[in-house]
Amino acid sequence: MEVNSVLDNLGLRRDFTEQADATNELDQNTFLRLFIAQLENQDPLDPSSSEEFVAQLAQFSSLEQATQTTSLLEELLAQGTERGRFEAVALIGHEVLATGNTVELDSDGVGNLVYQIAGNISSGTITITDLTGKVVRSLILETQAAGQQTIEWDGLDNEGEPVSPGVYQFAVNPLNAEGATVSVITFLRESVKSAVWENGQSELILASGKSLSTDDVLSVF
Repeated sequence: MEVNSVLDNLGLRRDFTEQADATNELDQNTFLRLFIAQLENQDPLDPSSSEEFVAQLAQFSSLEQATQTTSLLEELLAQGTERGRFEAVALIGHEVLATGNTVELDSDGVGNLVYQIAGNISSGTITITDLTGKVVRSLILETQAAGQQTIEWDGLDNEGEPVSPGVYQFAVNPLNAEGATVSVITFLRESVKSAVWENGQSELILASGKSLSTDDVLSVF
């Protein structure tokens, strides 16, 4: 027996049609009501076949599973968003490492310059500047093996005077035994001052005022 004919016989077709139009879909409760109505009002002389019942039950099962899956995904998405916010807040006050070229000189007069060289080097230089580009300190590099390197800057300028705590920039020029430049990647190491949320994404505000996505954080100190 067709579902529409059951609705016509019960005078419910208009109600269900309006409900379907309003929601653009039938929820599982409505589906179950339709199924029971069909069972109660089928023609005893021409009952629905078992194959039809099995097919309708399969439809109901698929609808229920889809509803549960959607609900679960929405719950997981909400949990993921909240987790991301808590993780961002937990980073406030910590130093983070990411691709960049800045170093934060702390109140103790110590800054860590982090970079990665593609091959062994025999010499080179590191030039530290303030945010206006003025050279503050030049460091001499000696032999280093390929890989990530960390140089501790004592916070002194080229005259041996301490500079103010804050954020500085640096550039690395590593040379191999033949005097050729070796490829290098520099990293920023700054403290996180605050966190904001934009378009569902967590952004960290660093000591330099730059924003950094939590997805770009490589290490936390």
